[in-house]
Amino acid sequence: MIFDKLFKNEKGEYINIFDVIMGDKNSKNYIYAIAEAHAIDLIASMIAKCNIETFEKKEEKIKNTKGELFWKLNIQPNPNQTGTSFKYSLVLKLLSEKKALIIINRKGKEQFLYIADKFSTSNEILYGKKFSNVTVSDNEGNEVTLEKIYNSNNSIYLVLPVENIETAYASFKTNATDLLKATKKSFISSNVPKWRLKTPGTQPKLYDADANKEVSYEEYIKKITSGIFSEEEAVIMLSQIFDLINMNEGKNARDLTDYERTVKSISDSVAQKWKIPLDIFYGNKTEKSTGNSDFITFSVDYIFKIIEDGCNIGLVGKESFVGGEYVKFNKVNITHRDVLESGTGIDKLTANGFSRNEINKYLDEPEIDEEWANEHYITKNYGNVKGG
Repeated sequence: MIFDKLFKNEKGEYINIFDVIMGDKNSKNYIYAIAEAHAIDLIASMIAKCNIETFEKKEEKIKNTKGELFWKLNIQPNPNQTGTSFKYSLVLKLLSEKKALIIINRKGKEQFLYIADKFSTSNEILYGKKFSNVTVSDNEGNEVTLEKIYNSNNSIYLVLPVENIETAYASFKTNATDLLKATKKSFISSNVPKWRLKTPGTQPKLYDADANKEVSYEEYIKKITSGIFSEEEAVIMLSQIFDLINMNEGKNARDLTDYERTVKSISDSVAQKWKIPLDIFYGNKTEKSTGNSDFITFSVDYIFKIIEDGCNIGLVGKESFVGGEYVKFNKVNITHRDVLESGTGIDKLTANGFSRNEINKYLDEPEIDEEWANEHYITKNYGNVKGG
């Protein structure tokens, strides 16, 4: 899963956050992974809260129903998972690993959906693929590897065609690493003291009274600077002929602003990759922002469609789909709408022929079991195209 990438390096070792800030080579992907995990979580959270509506043939008419298929897709796909967590896990899997497999297991008349953690894929191109070594787990860490071979009749295989994105991603990580190294070098060179040992006239020979011998300048510098760089309090003894000067003193030491700019630059690039508006990505959306609409249109709709296609193929089937049955995400309630704040809009919808129950569905409110709630009225002075 994507979250395993956040705190571990390529060897599976946990990463120290301070190593990340200072550009440790083992954590070069950390900042990118954090930003990408956030982007994927935004998309998965939005999709998971939307119901998958089911349209089935009832009494020779296609109706929006809440039967077995609706229950399976939105409430309980299998005995150990809710519909919301199932959809969230599915999108995480698809976006982080670029593919996801839903297996359909039947027990008597019951049909259960599971997301495969691991699986092997056959190399068929002209015919449907087969899936083996399928591993399924629960939230407690228990897992089982299934002996059954799955195919298009009992599984739903979702794939993202992202070769170009991955190439750009690999290139960006390399460039981001170089940028972090440059930032680190600048930070260190500006903040680590550089000392100059100044003597008047010609340089005299140095004599170590403790060791009773002459010492080189390198040995003398090492001896006196051990106290300077100690974390404990220390007294430095210098001869009157020496003058020790901090060459960085008086200069403006750099803070972590360069790192902040670098992290933001990386995060901006990740948001751009997933087509997420920056105000949505950073959570600073304003009232006049079109961020939500842009997020849905350019980032989320494509994933909605991939999952819808997979469910229509694997759960509805060609014959039923051609007959008018289908499943589709209800995207109306992506944004929360308050009944009182929506008063003007409700009035306009009512005046244009929407029934009260149709509006309640839009607001995610329960239906009213009254005849009047299903009646339609048009109060605007509209006529048909023939001028009636």
